Amino acid sequence: MSKTQKEVEKELLSDRDAILAQPKVKLFIPHDRSNPAKHRTVIINGQEFILAVGKQLEVPEVVAEVWNDSYSRTVEAEFNMEKFNEV
Repeated sequence: MSKTQKEVEKELLSDRDAILAQPKVKLFIPHDRSNPAKHRTVIINGQEFILAVGKQLEVPEVVAEVWNDSYSRTVEAEFNMEKFNEV
């Protein structure tokens, strides 16, 4: 049996509510000269969170975890690319 549009929307809202109900933690996203965008996006289970760059934020724990994991992997990849390009 397939779900109705309203049932799907209700599930999505409850997913977002569950994320927003988590304890809040502080998160700071630094400016990046190579990417001057003023916002970064984190998507968790289809839920989009738009985060301001250069400001102290309070976000649900899972949002901070996803951002921090992504950021550390990006830094590691950039470091490895620099090593690879060294002559």
